[in-house]
Amino acid sequence: MLGAANFIIRHALNFLIGISVFILSVVNLDIDFIFVPILSFAGYFISNKVIKAFQKSKRSKELGLSRSEYKHIEAQIKQAKAHINSLSQQYIRVRSVRSFKLLNEMMKLSKRLVNIVQNNPQKFYSVEDFFYSHLPSAVQLTQTYTMLSQTQVKDTEIHLALEDTRKTLKGLHGTMENDLKCAIESDLESLRMELDFVKLENAKKLQQIDLRGGK
Repeated sequence: MLGAANFIIRHALNFLIGISVFILSVVNLDIDFIFVPILSFAGYFISNKVIKAFQKSKRSKELGLSRSEYKHIEAQIKQAKAHINSLSQQYIRVRSVRSFKLLNEMMKLSKRLVNIVQNNPQKFYSVEDFFYSHLPSAVQLTQTYTMLSQTQVKDTEIHLALEDTRKTLKGLHGTMENDLKCAIESDLESLRMELDFVKLENAKKLQQIDLRGGK
């Protein structure tokens, strides 16, 4: 939501700046009219770069991250989305229902984890292994599995390799579930604390009511 809001605000400001440059160029500058659209576009492009850099710097400070950390996390999110896209391309190549279901579950987990980190970049450090290892491994293993399943030669060795790859993918799915638990653990802890606080406040209010009733 915040990213979408920043995008809208940024491009609204860019549009205003571009229009302002256009008007100033026409009214105040003695230049050939053919160059006016070029100057307007340049104003839009430069303002977009400056405002985007400012928004990222402000966002990283709010999160307690350095600009380099924030930039690195953004790059990892972008790479993860590319991996998820690669996973989605394997849907049509999967030959069995159970493999399709497993792939679908891994896709859902991956998308949810990426969305969590995109909305809360500081959570990246709780699930680094998902970005660096687990998701890339899932892509590589799925591609290997679909390649083997499409092999025309169906001997015992290929069958065993397929079964071993499927089991490894299933184990990796469990690992990714643990990644998701790590990502939401802090939220669960905050929820527990909030619930404990509400219960404590309710208990105090009930105690006060009982004391008043006793009087």
